[in-house]
Amino acid sequence: MILKYLLFSTFILLFITASDPNFGNDLSWNKIPKENKDDVRELAWMSTDSFKHYLEDQDERVSNKFIVSKYYYPTVNFWFLIYTQFESSHVVIHDKNNLGLIYKVLDFSSLHKKGVSKNILYVLQQKISEERIHKIKNELNELAKNPFRLDEESKSIFRTLKDAGISVPVRKILRQQFFTKLSQNIRTQTGQRNFIKDGIVRSLPYKKFLNKYFSEYDLPPELLAIPFLESSFNPKAESKVGALGPWQFMPLIASYYVPKKSLRPQFDYRSNVGVISVAAAILMKENFKLMKSWDMAVTAYNSGTKHLLKTRRELASTKVSVNLEAVIKHSDSLHFGFASKNFYSEFLALVHALAYEEELFSDIHRDDRYNTEDDLDFYLLKCSLKFDNKIEKNLLDDILFHNHHITQPDSAYPRGTIVTSKEALPKNKFYKLSLKQLIEAKPKEWSRFLANQSCSTK
Repeated sequence: MILKYLLFSTFILLFITASDPNFGNDLSWNKIPKENKDDVRELAWMSTDSFKHYLEDQDERVSNKFIVSKYYYPTVNFWFLIYTQFESSHVVIHDKNNLGLIYKVLDFSSLHKKGVSKNILYVLQQKISEERIHKIKNELNELAKNPFRLDEESKSIFRTLKDAGISVPVRKILRQQFFTKLSQNIRTQTGQRNFIKDGIVRSLPYKKFLNKYFSEYDLPPELLAIPFLESSFNPKAESKVGALGPWQFMPLIASYYVPKKSLRPQFDYRSNVGVISVAAAILMKENFKLMKSWDMAVTAYNSGTKHLLKTRRELASTKVSVNLEAVIKHSDSLHFGFASKNFYSEFLALVHALAYEEELFSDIHRDDRYNTEDDLDFYLLKCSLKFDNKIEKNLLDDILFHNHHITQPDSAYPRGTIVTSKEALPKNKFYKLSLKQLIEAKPKEWSRFLANQSCSTK
């Protein structure tokens, strides 16, 4: 009988060893950063629970409309790391479908400190990152050929998968398919912490007005994370496809909400933080009315409503609960790619990062120049005006600081031009809009409030 049990135990042991190449091997990860000959360090792995306090909002600073559910947690955690822990000198090599699978974090700080020009630095960072990606792909492809390899490179891959909580299939053919797919899904992401930090500083003069306006307009203040996601709250940000300003409005969408830019190409209200934020609030309210939920409304800001509505109609005939999670699972990558699928997770990560900004960005230097106490007021020009010879210097400085669309103060700007300021502007030249007026009409319609206003340049 004893011999029978011994034979049975031996059989089980052989089966386990054959199915698990890690059996009996030490898979502990040396978490000390590695230095490489090309001046690039590999950062230590960070636990997915390191920022649980913030993502679970244990201090209850975030509305329950924007909780991080179990489904979103892994992707939100990834983007939270990107926005709060990794600088632009860091490149994260990860799986594009499972963001919890991070192969390496490359630290290029030493190159940044050498004073290399931005263009050369970008090329070097790209080249070295591509070399590391190529090496990881080769290791995965080798495992696809022989999924039970146990050399050092293979063990490193197995450790990475284990730390990401990923189970490797037992059957050989499934393992081969598994590693082949992994080799095709590698992506890089540059850290954003320093950009978000700069954005927080840029947002300070507008914070009081934006919170008040969104509250009066009955919108959750968490939506103000969108301009950080779109541009790091940069009024001058311009994309390759023509989106401009902190909210990254495209020209066509902007034309529905703000006055069209003049013949001067530099004159564009999309770069005026106050004006375009009012337009964004109107757009977000329209999105919510159409999409019925904030997860869908926020995603529609990035991908538009057309595909989301189509997918929602397709799902309506099924018993599946129609929410963004269902849409992401149902949508094909052609119409709903990586950026669209991750937009809401990125948004949630920033919502929670900004809710805890004082702890996460404690090194922010709050410039005395930024007036954070006074409210931002909105004015309309009563008549054509050259700012440089009709406005006192201190007022002109304030106007130029808050109005990035006014780039040529020595040129005449037409009646009805919108100007934002924290200083009181002269009543004979400017008509001040009330908060009620800001709410009841789109910026492109504000000129109607000048109907009974006379022009005086004295």
